[in-house]
Amino acid sequence: MNLSIFNHWSWQDKSLFLLRVLWVTTVLILMYQDEASFSFWWVFIPVILCNLIPFMLLKGRYWLYLTAEVVLCGGISILMAYEWGLTRLFLPSLFTIAFFTRGSRHGISFPISALLLIGSSGVLVNSAGFFPVFYQALFDAVILYGFSFALQKGSRGIESIRHKLSLIREQYAILEQYSSQIERMTLLEERYRLARELHDTIGHNFTSLILGMEALSKYISSPEGKTKSEKLIQLARTGLDDIRKQVHQMASPEEALPLDRTLMQIIDSFVTNAGVHVIFRSSGEPFPVMIQVKLALSRCLQEALTNASRHGHASKIQVVLHYDLTHLMLQIQDNGQGVEELHFGFGLNSMKERLTPLQGQLFVDSQVDSGTIITCTIPNSFEASNQRIHILLADDQPLVRESMRLLLGEEKDLELVVVEDGFQAITYCEKHQPDVVLMDIHMPKQDGIETARQIKASWPEVRIIMMTSIEDSNIALQALHLGAEGYLLKSIHPKELAASIRLIHGGGTLISQEIAQHLFHNQSDSEKSNPYELTDREIQVLKYLVEGLRNKEIALKLHLSEGTIRNYISSTYLKLQVASRTEAVEKTIAEGLI
Repeated sequence: MNLSIFNHWSWQDKSLFLLRVLWVTTVLILMYQDEASFSFWWVFIPVILCNLIPFMLLKGRYWLYLTAEVVLCGGISILMAYEWGLTRLFLPSLFTIAFFTRGSRHGISFPISALLLIGSSGVLVNSAGFFPVFYQALFDAVILYGFSFALQKGSRGIESIRHKLSLIREQYAILEQYSSQIERMTLLEERYRLARELHDTIGHNFTSLILGMEALSKYISSPEGKTKSEKLIQLARTGLDDIRKQVHQMASPEEALPLDRTLMQIIDSFVTNAGVHVIFRSSGEPFPVMIQVKLALSRCLQEALTNASRHGHASKIQVVLHYDLTHLMLQIQDNGQGVEELHFGFGLNSMKERLTPLQGQLFVDSQVDSGTIITCTIPNSFEASNQRIHILLADDQPLVRESMRLLLGEEKDLELVVVEDGFQAITYCEKHQPDVVLMDIHMPKQDGIETARQIKASWPEVRIIMMTSIEDSNIALQALHLGAEGYLLKSIHPKELAASIRLIHGGGTLISQEIAQHLFHNQSDSEKSNPYELTDREIQVLKYLVEGLRNKEIALKLHLSEGTIRNYISSTYLKLQVASRTEAVEKTIAEGLI
């Protein structure tokens, strides 16, 4: 006998089995004391075994359990009733059958149980007569079955309440962990803000004060004045050093941790409180990141973990951190419920708002019963901060030149020089050869197209971005054919322009979305068939997405795993610059990509 079966019994199972044993034992002892016409142990042991065996089948199929109750307990109860007059042995079996029967099965179990109880009452041999015994047994069957049925409903209600309380406790633990993480990160952000404010305001004022006093000391002629001036300068320098020390002391020890260690701490805390299995992987060559990036990705991870557990009811989550030369990628994939139509609520909007100032992007893919994938990408600003990009702006409008000088001057890694026309641009390139040229198209003396052609002919390594105020696909195509790496509108946001310059300087190419739409619209069918450089497999997956197939169905058609399909979908989203399945389908149809 497999004793491990008893370990899986609930408290209701154990209580009913104990009740049956006590009932059968009591009936046999009382009958044996009144009239010892049978061998007690020869009767007791078979009766106990017949009551035990059905309980061992409780966790299996219901019909197998009911058959065991009818054949074993019903059979031995009727045998005992007519052989030795031992009646009422089937009462606990009827009670148990009523308790474990669900739904429409009561229509079968009740008549059978009632007949067996009537048969085990000795109705055919009882001296009281057939009908009195029959009606009494039938009445007992109805009352006992109804009582057990009511007890079953009450027990299920209690279990439901316990389950809901357990869920509430789990959700409370998750929320408590989430709130503590939010509090910790908020303190880190506030520390960083205060440190930055101290450095940028008081530290700047002290520096200006020191420089002013040093300049003023040249005009002090008396030795006593010079001595006091030097003491004041030394005092100001001491104050500046104290401010710098305070700024460093305000930094939390967590800020010194690498990004992957910081994320692992968040995951460990989440696993401890939520009890969800989380796998963390890191790939690529790690590099230092700014505190703003660390805080943004930490918040995104915390939000994604909480959403996967609270709303998706996920039991397993996979977190991947990928270091690339051009960007950081954090991907959180869960096996939760998923949703058919994804709506950006507070959590997703909060993640997007944190990524946007860092030129980051958020991509979300979710399907019913297939879970959710959240991908956060942030450009690698560490590489950009370690080198200066030498930029030449050629534009004939003074307002544009001055505006560009002011806006790009705020970027520490960009160095801007301006000229007024194409001839000046070529002359400057002969002497200095800038990294990137921002070229206006319409300029006097020589336009931007001809200037770009000459620069590319003489210095092909110089990267050129054509800047214009109007959307002209013909000029854009002409400029790209000449070798220009970018074509942007002058109305572009300064932060986006700075990011575009870094991208093109790093070897990429870029055209604005507005010009791209006009350009692709005017191209031939062969040229516009794959403007986003999708692979053949990604195009196949995109085709099935448009047809409305789910990930599992796509995997079956392409003979690939569902995880591989999800990876293809994520890479397609990145190339199409969309955040969800709905956006991908709409963009594919609108632009005729398939």
